[in-house]
Amino acid sequence: MSDKFLTRLINMVPGLILWGTIILIFVLSFTYPILVIYIVVFYILYFIYGAVNTMVLVFKANKKINEVKKTDWVEKLDKEYKKVWKDYYQVLLIPIANETEEVIRPTIEAASKIIYPKNKKIILFATEKKFPQGKECAEKLKNEYKNNFFDLIITEHELVNGEIAGKASNENFAAREFYKILKNKKIDTKKVIITSNDADYRHDKNYFLYLTYTYLSSKNRNKVIYQPIPIFYNNIWKVSIVSRIIATFSAQWQMALTFKPEKLMNFSCYAINLESLHKIGYWDPDIIPEDERLYWKATLAFGNDTKVIPLHIMVYGDAVLADTYWKSLKEQYKQLRRWAWGASEMSFSIPNVIKNKKLTKGRKFLLIYQQIKNSFERAIAPIIITFGDLIPELNSKYQKTTLSYTIPTIISRFLTITTILVILILFFEVRIAPEKNDKKNIKKLFSYITWIIYPIVSIIFSAIPAIDAQTRLLLGKNIQYTPTVKKT
Repeated sequence: MSDKFLTRLINMVPGLILWGTIILIFVLSFTYPILVIYIVVFYILYFIYGAVNTMVLVFKANKKINEVKKTDWVEKLDKEYKKVWKDYYQVLLIPIANETEEVIRPTIEAASKIIYPKNKKIILFATEKKFPQGKECAEKLKNEYKNNFFDLIITEHELVNGEIAGKASNENFAAREFYKILKNKKIDTKKVIITSNDADYRHDKNYFLYLTYTYLSSKNRNKVIYQPIPIFYNNIWKVSIVSRIIATFSAQWQMALTFKPEKLMNFSCYAINLESLHKIGYWDPDIIPEDERLYWKATLAFGNDTKVIPLHIMVYGDAVLADTYWKSLKEQYKQLRRWAWGASEMSFSIPNVIKNKKLTKGRKFLLIYQQIKNSFERAIAPIIITFGDLIPELNSKYQKTTLSYTIPTIISRFLTITTILVILILFFEVRIAPEKNDKKNIKKLFSYITWIIYPIVSIIFSAIPAIDAQTRLLLGKNIQYTPTVKKT
């Protein structure tokens, strides 16, 4: 079996499972409708259990975040690692495409205020030749902030054959060039920690200190990826209610994941030792899901020792915001479809994980199982929860049964719990989000009432983008990488 054919076959798996499940549910609704109802009820109970567990973990994560905020990290580092911690360089790798100075400047301003020895802080601007305004902005900011960092380095990437436009190819080029620069300067790359950082991500002042402490405290530290909690809240009160709901759910899911090591994968903003990044071959320049691929490359290289260690500290990014409301919705959909395109990584991960000798059989099974499960649930869960009990109603015989009258009532009572969960979600949004400037209570109240549309959002902006991505994989069609439009 050729590699090309195997890749094509595995790429079809998510779509086959998805559409096979949908077709099976419809077929069983006409042949065994009672079985479908029991499956739906079971899945809803499973979903509610998961949702409640997630909220418990969000409370737990929130407590840990507050502890991190209150900790004197300089004191801890001086006490436990005084002789070594100041030897480490901290680098922010900032890929720039079509972002404006309005987006990038606050990122550099926030970075300049991160507490860490100035002679060990580096900014790496990864610009694209296709977008010359990005390099112009980087040069301007370099001149303005040169006294706040050890160095601000600018690379300019030009797309070549075998690469695709996107964050992966840009970061890959920039990191490789940066590695050469450090080697020429005789800087030990084993003592450099690099953070993949979107242009709009602003870090807490303690990020480098906390990261350094966690790194030095970690077993097998050079086989680890370090994951802060990405929160898309910089412009949260300017975006559509759709983007706000997605940003809030994303924030709380990321918080919960910090206590789910079996599910935690590096996402959007993360750190790794530069020498380790060099050993695993950086980012692959011919793919879209760069985060997932880096995780799989690290796992294949380091085996069971590979971990993603959570950092209970938030990094603040921009939610999707375009010039008009409808453009914002379109951009939001494209972003979520791109995230769902992570299902394409199965064709890389599954065959390589199976034949890898550094992974135990148990770890192999868990890795493959979680990847398939995550892709499936992203696409199917909102549909089953919203419409699952309605599908058997297509069967006229089922309509005449007592169960057809009692099940909707039972399910509605189950789903009442989700109303309580939404209230808790709003509670955390109030605690985490920046204060809303609008002083009119009626407008504040309306901004929360609009959360009643969250079931619709889960269908249109969770299930459908995932179905879109997995169906494209099934049919052998690709998507194009386009930078997400964000405005402050």
